[in-house]
Amino acid sequence: MLDKSFRSSCGSDCETLIILGTGPAGLTAAIYAARANLNPLVIEGMQPGGQLTITSDIENFPGFSEGISGSELMDKMRQQAERFGARFIGGDVVSAELSQQPFVVRLQDGTQLKSQLVIIAVGAAAKWLGLSSEKRLRSKGVSACATCDGFFFRNQDVAVVGGGDTALEEATFLTRFAKSVTVIHRRDSLRASKIMQDKSFSNPKIKFVWNSTVDEILGEKEVTGIRIRSVLDNSSRDIPVTGVFVAIGHE
Repeated sequence: MLDKSFRSSCGSDCETLIILGTGPAGLTAAIYAARANLNPLVIEGMQPGGQLTITSDIENFPGFSEGISGSELMDKMRQQAERFGARFIGGDVVSAELSQQPFVVRLQDGTQLKSQLVIIAVGAAAKWLGLSSEKRLRSKGVSACATCDGFFFRNQDVAVVGGGDTALEEATFLTRFAKSVTVIHRRDSLRASKIMQDKSFSNPKIKFVWNSTVDEILGEKEVTGIRIRSVLDNSSRDIPVTGVFVAIGHE
């Protein structure tokens, strides 16, 4: 239960609850908090809607028998939270003082917010391969978001690194634009769900390179290929591609 005496000492500009993040967790918290009359203030962050907004098709969320796009699902969740009274503001959080109440949250533009309660639901960021060439060529052919950047690779050969659902979703989406999609996986079998595997194996634009890792992304000012290494015999070879999409999970 909220401490009314603390609320009064916190000041008139003190929020009851601030929620950091607008992904599924943050918006679910906003819905429940708003229904409990906590008048939550939700800070959107740098990617409103979270990782789901870059997911093209969601087929395993209850209530949508024909599937739904990630951005549409997050829009519906936000509308539901707003209907119950949740408030939203844009901005990135740069620091949060949580050692004592009132908690203090600072935004990138200098705004300082005080609150009795804070829920942190900032989600995860894409994992990268950790290659210097990958970092150098980011936004120059290297990406972790097919729905963001796939359009720029129309009629080109691209590669996807990974073997889970995310990798196959990226690969499937890229076939709308790319001439071919090569999936590089370090094992001899996929971790993705059976339905995603079946879709990918039946797509004529998708091919697989098994038991291999990416050692280097080739190119100076833009991606021209990848150098892969076999985990079985340590041999290496180059594959010409103009785009590399990294889909090895999140952290």
